[in-house]
Amino acid sequence: MDDTRYTERAQTSRILCLDDEEAVLKSLRRLLKNVRYEVTCHTSAAAALAFLEDNDVDLIISDMRMPEMSGDKFLTKAAEIAPHTVRILLTGYADLDSTINAINDGKIHRYMQKPWDNNELLEVVASEISIKQREDERKHYEKLVKSLATTDGLTGLLNRSAFIEQLDAQCECGTLMTGMAPSYLVLLDVDKFSEINNNVGPQTGDDVLKLVGRMLSCNLRSGDLIARTEDDEFAILINQYTKDDSIDTVVERIREFMTARTFLVRNHPIDLTVSLAAAPIEVGASADSVYKRASEALVRAQNQGGDRYEIAD
Repeated sequence: MDDTRYTERAQTSRILCLDDEEAVLKSLRRLLKNVRYEVTCHTSAAAALAFLEDNDVDLIISDMRMPEMSGDKFLTKAAEIAPHTVRILLTGYADLDSTINAINDGKIHRYMQKPWDNNELLEVVASEISIKQREDERKHYEKLVKSLATTDGLTGLLNRSAFIEQLDAQCECGTLMTGMAPSYLVLLDVDKFSEINNNVGPQTGDDVLKLVGRMLSCNLRSGDLIARTEDDEFAILINQYTKDDSIDTVVERIREFMTARTFLVRNHPIDLTVSLAAAPIEVGASADSVYKRASEALVRAQNQGGDRYEIAD
């Protein structure tokens, strides 16, 4: 579910109406707009389905008998495109068999007989949208809780525990593709970060860490996992690059794009240098042992003055 739509839903709900009679659509539009729903109407099932492909909709109201496509078939297709919409079918007295099909295949939530009672229709729409909003809120909350459990609150990257889980999984399977180099754990530490913090203040220091996270995210491949694992330490899981592109080349490239220019953070010029270390991820190794080897190599790089990298033995 799109989070922007979730916040908007508290103010307005989007309703799609389908009927081959323009007069019916005018009545529905007038009725529903009076209670500030955002209403879109179509006389063509194909046009309504195309609209669903490109737009979020909370609730669909469809007629049953239409020459182009029956309401039960339309709602079946609509459920495939937008499974989380509420679907209401307007039927005549002679449409019982088709209504049963719509309940089973189109997964309609409610059906109402034509001609409808305006007050009853408004109550049904309000009730169904209220139920959907509560369900959306529950999903939004679950997504938020999951995100908080796996994400570093400052940078938005993975946190240490979530990254270690991914590293554990990589240790189990390794890189099995022919012609690919081993996967590597790369650790990056901002040199003399405590001095940066003391010189520009903790808020700017936090912005420097955010900057480092953004630089890594923008310059590494989408398949490389990035985490903030400690105060100014970042971890990268690099996998499936060719043997021609050695780990030395990859790590030096990271060092260069982090140190190539002066950054302006809250009007403070910041010249970053970083220390890096890489350790190969061997199948069957433990995440702790790989992390320990990379950490020891990182200490060696720092002890030699920083702005360099080490490859673990």
